[in-house]
Amino acid sequence: MTDKPQVDFIEVLKDAGVPTTQEEVSQQFDDIVKAEGLITNTSKMSPFWRLVTTIVTTPVMWLIQALAGTVMANMFLATASGKMLRLIAWGVNITPKPASAAEGVIRFTKEDARAVVTVPAGTVVQTERINGVVYALATVADATIESGQQSALIAVKAAGAGGAYNLAPGYYRILPVAVGGIIRAENEDDWLTVPGADEEPDDELRERARNQFNLVGNYHTDAVYRSMIAGVVGLSTERVFFLHDAPRGPGTANAYLLLDTGVTSQPFIDAVNDYINTQGHHGHGDDMQCFAMPETRHDLSVRVFVANPDNLNAEEQAALLGGIDDLIRCAFRENGTYDVKKTWPYARFSFSNLGREIHRAFPVVDSLRFSLDDIVSQLSVPRLASLQVGLEHD
Repeated sequence: MTDKPQVDFIEVLKDAGVPTTQEEVSQQFDDIVKAEGLITNTSKMSPFWRLVTTIVTTPVMWLIQALAGTVMANMFLATASGKMLRLIAWGVNITPKPASAAEGVIRFTKEDARAVVTVPAGTVVQTERINGVVYALATVADATIESGQQSALIAVKAAGAGGAYNLAPGYYRILPVAVGGIIRAENEDDWLTVPGADEEPDDELRERARNQFNLVGNYHTDAVYRSMIAGVVGLSTERVFFLHDAPRGPGTANAYLLLDTGVTSQPFIDAVNDYINTQGHHGHGDDMQCFAMPETRHDLSVRVFVANPDNLNAEEQAALLGGIDDLIRCAFRENGTYDVKKTWPYARFSFSNLGREIHRAFPVVDSLRFSLDDIVSQLSVPRLASLQVGLEHD
């Protein structure tokens, strides 16, 4: 996607000859008064004239600011926001996506495979604290693990709406309230069946609406497929990537999907493919298949130096290293709790920039040493194979 144009509408008005400053409006008013000859005492020392000038120019300045900052900005898709952006999107048949809760499955493991164990509805499985927040899932119905089964996958739903709950495998593993007969609960690979999503932000809605202008036909264009795929909760137009090199022969193409947080699971991919191919939302003769974005795996170790390590007690050191660990994992799309630059396909992931973000979030950090150089991606997204964060002493 191309960068959104930045327009200074005050400059646009100024270029059109509209007075845009208090001085220019006052001078324009003075010229009109002198031309009409209605008031003779226009001295700056006159209280009456100062009052009249203020009464006239203040509303004019308010109207100019409202015209530039609200009316003109909301006339165009590139600069509209809020309710006005939603009105423009409605005009091209786009409805903003609401916030939704993540759904998936958690594997519950029994202490004794011979026992019959029932996991009650509402059983909570949560994460450790991530940047001050604990994320939780709850089972949606009573589920019984029969005798002879060591474990079972049980359906769960996030305790709240939002994409932050789309965490990578292994994050959900704490049972705050023990369940009799259960020794472990954890989210595994492909646990996420329906990604959670925040209410669609203006920038993503703007890109979906902009994509509508490319729909020159009902089928056979990237824009059509991009529009259909991005209409699914949890995806946006900028996270759909196409491969047109006939991967399965002439007339075939692939679409690779990327979640902002967490891993795109196979059940979710299957649901998108079912929508496009089985439910008939594809071109005549098209062979379009969706896949999770290919991944490259990287082992990363980080050495953290602080100015006065002896000033940090054991608990503070653990909190610092845990926070840095969470931030780095956020950059590699395992969680969404920090505002950091994330890994992308067809991009360079800069460790110097990651270092700046760690310094900004944790001012006590004096220096950092990363074991890897920048990662340059093609049609793939960098992920962590392993991460070690250690505190070093000079």
